[in-house]
Amino acid sequence: MDGMMKKIITEKDLLRQILLLEQLANHKMITAKQLAKLIDTTERTVFSDLTYIRQQLPDGWQIEAASSGFALTHDGPLLMSQLWETFFPQSIGVSLMKALLFSSELRTQDILSQTGTSYETLRRHVTKLNKSLTDFSLRIRITNRMIRFEGSEINIRVFFHRLLLPYTHNNYFFEEYTIHESHYYHFLDRLAKAKLQIEVEQIYGTCWFFINTIRIKANCRIDSFEFQGDDPLYSLLQQPLSQLYQKEGVYLERSEHFFSFYCFLESWNYNNDWSATIQATLESYQTIYQKTTHFVGKLDRLLQLSLASDTQLIENLLLLLIKSQESAKLSELFGLEFHEIQRLNQPYSLSIEATIHDFLEEQTASQSEMSFPLWSTTTLLIQQAILQINPIRAKGYFVFQGEPAWKAYLLQELNDFLGARILLSAIEPGQLEALAEIEVDFILSNFPLEEVSVPVFYLSMVPTKNELNQVTELIQTYYLSYR
Repeated sequence: MDGMMKKIITEKDLLRQILLLEQLANHKMITAKQLAKLIDTTERTVFSDLTYIRQQLPDGWQIEAASSGFALTHDGPLLMSQLWETFFPQSIGVSLMKALLFSSELRTQDILSQTGTSYETLRRHVTKLNKSLTDFSLRIRITNRMIRFEGSEINIRVFFHRLLLPYTHNNYFFEEYTIHESHYYHFLDRLAKAKLQIEVEQIYGTCWFFINTIRIKANCRIDSFEFQGDDPLYSLLQQPLSQLYQKEGVYLERSEHFFSFYCFLESWNYNNDWSATIQATLESYQTIYQKTTHFVGKLDRLLQLSLASDTQLIENLLLLLIKSQESAKLSELFGLEFHEIQRLNQPYSLSIEATIHDFLEEQTASQSEMSFPLWSTTTLLIQQAILQINPIRAKGYFVFQGEPAWKAYLLQELNDFLGARILLSAIEPGQLEALAEIEVDFILSNFPLEEVSVPVFYLSMVPTKNELNQVTELIQTYYLSYR
């Protein structure tokens, strides 16, 4: 389950039961002991929760018990969303968030009646919810009379997009979502037929379409903000977006129109295969295009790589900076959505941090300070490009004595196992002793070695599971090494 939804389910027991159900869905068969370990509880609690969950399952779903453990089964082609539609309404936090999605203000007495709880209990749940809203600069205000969000409407929509993205295909939040989704897919098809095809995150964009439509119908409007009405990309997509929202009975006003455009722009994939029309429109932002091209050329010289010719870094940074130029305010606020990504350490850009900083400072000279989301996304795109053409982050020696065919096969298997970021080369023990300095990060060996200056991981003739697990721990530091 996504971490954001875990924060919204404010009932400890219910959250544990939903997490248990999720683990059952993720395993064909699992024991009570394994379940207890995965959700950090006792086996006794697991058995108790399983009894409760069985009573709550919708028709067609069963939890079967066998000597080898438990299995979640279903009759026919049933969807996991049915389970969430059964359990989510039992949470006061989730029910309250759904109600606030569809209304600008709720009557407190209505919510108390629906949830069957007291005012003080409801306030305690709201206090818990407010802790999860801090990163979005939002809070829920509750009085004896009403409940409503306090904060920018843009922030409210960004929060709901972050919360509901994994549940876009869910009738609890989006009733008859298949009908509304078909409108969005038809919109994408029309763009392709007009030679405006773009590779997009489809669910990401669909969720934005749902949320914008719901909030506008609830009369929760975005405050006016400045933007360039004659912007090339906006002008290109303005009419198709109007037609899309009109299918939902929504007529976009000025700021809402640009906001819907920006939401669509946010769904565009990087490393995209642009149509000729989109490519030409992007390059019409000549100043940004020229400065980005110059910047990537500078990185090539500093790193002695060919990022400009062998990756799409220029196009990726161009798209990112265009989004920032379209609206610095929206660029900053949309950056709130995945704040946990921005807080991660990004090790492969350390040597060029000053160069990146100078480039971005020049692009954002009109702003009071550089946007941290812009910095974070820029470094991610640069790192992805660097790793695409120069993936080797570590080197190892394979010192192995055994049948030659088996040795050659095992070396190939280990290289594939270690992945593209690590290069493993075979070397004989005598060659290793002759080296004045060992210029590798580790050694894998089935042969006793004299004292060496790098870590040595010993393997059997046929490596065991535990030995391979040790190697796995070694290579983890070279992949997603951000925490």
